[in-house]
Amino acid sequence: MKPTVMDTLKRQWMELNTNRRTRTILIAGLVLLLFGLAYRLYPVYQGLAGGPADAAVLQKRIAKYRQAVDNKASLEARLAVMEKSLEQAESGLLNGKTEALAAVDVQNALNEIAVAGGVEIKRMQVLKSDTQNPDEALYISVPVQFSVTVTIRQLQDILYKIETCPKMYLTLQWIRINTTGSRDAGEIRCDMAVAGIMKNISG
Repeated sequence: MKPTVMDTLKRQWMELNTNRRTRTILIAGLVLLLFGLAYRLYPVYQGLAGGPADAAVLQKRIAKYRQAVDNKASLEARLAVMEKSLEQAESGLLNGKTEALAAVDVQNALNEIAVAGGVEIKRMQVLKSDTQNPDEALYISVPVQFSVTVTIRQLQDILYKIETCPKMYLTLQWIRINTTGSRDAGEIRCDMAVAGIMKNISG
């Protein structure tokens, strides 16, 4: 049976609708695919678009790190200066590793001062250190007591040389002055304690 014109028109209409539906589905799928791709690439695009802002943040971080490095170099330089100053300051300490050995240095220095001033030391003894908490202290004082008979001028000379001793740090801790029986000679008897400083190796 030969198809009528109406049947042919219906068939063409159905094929046309099918093609439109297919194209619609394909277009919709393509749009969804483009949206998905845009979503995936958005962070990358955002990073590229925000380049100057990110660069500014990086520059601030780099500046901060450079400042830290510069501060470290400055602190190391200051530390080196302080260490050198400490080394120079400690050159005036007593060399003995024990208080007894360090006291020998003080006694020798006092003998040299007395001989240079034409004075004879009558008596000399090592005293107990008056350093507070010697086990914890970085430095320990080593006092030595001695007695001399001198004139006022000789006493002034001895005290000056003690305070300006070039070999080590010496300090006068105390002094007692008594007149002797021979007042005409202008002499006085002096008892004094002089201390040097040693580094506390055990501390």
